[in-house]
Amino acid sequence: MKKIIRYGDVLFSTMSEITSLIVAGHDKRMIFRKVLDCALQVIDADAIHLLEVEGQTVSKYTVERGGEMKFETIDDAPTLVGWMVREAEQSPFQPGRELAFDVPLIADRLGGGSIISAPLVAKRSMFGLLVAIRSEGGISAPQDIRLMTLLANQTAIALENALLYQQLEKEAVTDGLTGVYNYRYLISSLENEVKRARRFKQTFSFVMLDVDNLKMHNDRHGHISGSQVLKEIAGIIKASCREIDFVSKYGGDEFGIVLPQTKLAGASKVTQRVLESVREHHFDGPRAETITCSAGVSCFPRDGATPREIIDAADKALYQAKRAGKNNVVTSEQLIEEMA
Repeated sequence: MKKIIRYGDVLFSTMSEITSLIVAGHDKRMIFRKVLDCALQVIDADAIHLLEVEGQTVSKYTVERGGEMKFETIDDAPTLVGWMVREAEQSPFQPGRELAFDVPLIADRLGGGSIISAPLVAKRSMFGLLVAIRSEGGISAPQDIRLMTLLANQTAIALENALLYQQLEKEAVTDGLTGVYNYRYLISSLENEVKRARRFKQTFSFVMLDVDNLKMHNDRHGHISGSQVLKEIAGIIKASCREIDFVSKYGGDEFGIVLPQTKLAGASKVTQRVLESVREHHFDGPRAETITCSAGVSCFPRDGATPREIIDAADKALYQAKRAGKNNVVTSEQLIEEMA
């Protein structure tokens, strides 16, 4: 009994540490390492495997006594996923259940020996499987199975909480319709980019892009069609930008794009490419007119020292693009030349 209590303390300590790692935003591999180390402490096994399921992909994390964690992706994953789902449906595990393990299916992958396992399941979500292996002798004691199942259950809950935490974080900075960043994140990214560019004496550009005649489109074809147009344009913008660029929804039919380490000329080329892709795109749903966009481009530090000044400069250039007939790009440099 004292041994079980001591193991319970180890499990509680591990779960508390995992919770702290999740809140701090650490990589899941660090979390898996804690789980595997804990399993080796409470189970008399030679190796512990954590099989993570993501869609039809299975990743294997392994720790052997005295060794570092190893990682690999398992081949023939759909077959293994199907087996794990069947195992999970038979939870909770009972003494003797370890003998039901389909050894021929994964013996080559895990090395054989005496095996017990427990599914990582929380609220009917299947995250994977925790497997303990001992090359000689058995590890089928009831207390081993109970400890293994408890650790697997708590790990699954931790993973579910981590996914929920990530989802809430994403929703807090993402526009619900288009899937790009929202206005709040745009302002935050601009503030950070100003600080970074000022520190390293670099430049960056900002694009304000507006969908031409969207109100007319909504009046003719309905707001559902208009919303679909915005979603598809967001996809076009993202496809035209680099991974380091920030694409955000600025307003009702406007998008803001932050282009780090990019001068006006380069930003203008990117924006022209976006507008051309919009013109050539076949939008879903009925439409009588061609969907186009207009854009204004500004640049730090020439157009301002704050996010608001950079946005205002791009907004003025966008207004000029609209006045010039829409479906084109105007930079802050061109705006100054026209006003001179």
